Formats: sequence, C-alpha cells, structure tokens
Amino acid sequence: MRITLTGASGVGKTTLAQQLAHRLELPLIPELARVLCKERGFQRIGEISNQEQFKLDVLQRQIDTEETLQNFVADRSAVDCWILWQRWNICSAMTYDTENVYRMSSQQALKYTHIIYIPPLIVPVEDEFRWTDPDYTKQIDRIVRMTLYEQELLQKTLTITKITVDDRIEEVLSWIA
Repeated sequence: MRITLTGASGVGKTTLAQQLAHRLELPLIPELARVLCKERGFQRIGEISNQEQFKLDVLQRQIDTEETLQNFVADRSAVDCWILWQRWNICSAMTYDTENVYRMSSQQALKYTHIIYIPPLIVPVEDEFRWTDPDYTKQIDRIVRMTLYEQELLQKTLTITKITVDDRIEEVLSWIA
C-alpha cells in the first residue's frame, strides 16, 4: 500500500497519517517541507530566500523517499508539491520549471494506491509553520480538488467525511478493506 494524505493546512493530515501508519504497521513519511526547513535551520517556509529551489527540493525529496519504500503512509505527497507550487506561483508566469513539477508530480501520483483527501472540516490550529488564514485554506482546498480531478486520481481517492480521529481511522480502514 502506498497511501498519501492531501488537503489544506490544519485539516488533520498529520494526526491521521500517524495513526494510520501505526494501525497498518507501515512506515510513515512525514511532511518533508518541515523536515527540510528544520535541516536548513528555518522555522517557517517564508524565511527561505530561494523559494523556487526549495519547492523543487521538497518534491525531489518526496519522490526519493517514496521510491525507497515499497509501502508507506505519507503525510503529504508529490501531488501536494504540485498543489502548493500552483498556489505559491499563482501570480508568476508559467515556466519550464512549472511544467517539470507538474510532470514529476503526476507521474509519481500514478504510483499511489490510496489517496485520502481531507476537506477543511475543522478550524486549523496555528503552529507557527503553516498558513491558517481561512481564504488561503479555501484556495488550497479548491486546488486540491481540481488537481485530483485533472490528474484523474478520483477513482483512488477517499474524501474524509468524519470529524474525530477515531472516526476518520475507521472510515479509512473500511474503505481500504
């Protein structure tokens, strides 16, 4: 199983990913943007001067990490790298890098067996890393849904409808079964 979670910031991906990895006895791939930030000595993504390179580095690390594992639960995915690339570059002209990121993301997405989309059903908690502005959350959520449709990933996507972690776990386990 190659399970990924997607959705806007603060919707409960990390909590659900950790619980699912434990229940399914699969390795957990953490949110790699946080890992890279920490490795480079930054608290927030906004502190990084070369944003374009950072986004490419996160995507490459995501793909490399996923490729080292047969099975996993991933808190974020290559799909999320594309989603965030679109949002962060919303006012920039399309570039060759943009087409490359799309190609890398969509090719990697074909390898996922299960995608869990978590819509914004709860109010995000500020953690000093992610953006929790309601308009930003809506924008990311809209891009998530469009990307899942555009990349023809809906047939392997579960949309979470439950609020509590335990209910979400049962919802996912029932779907996987």
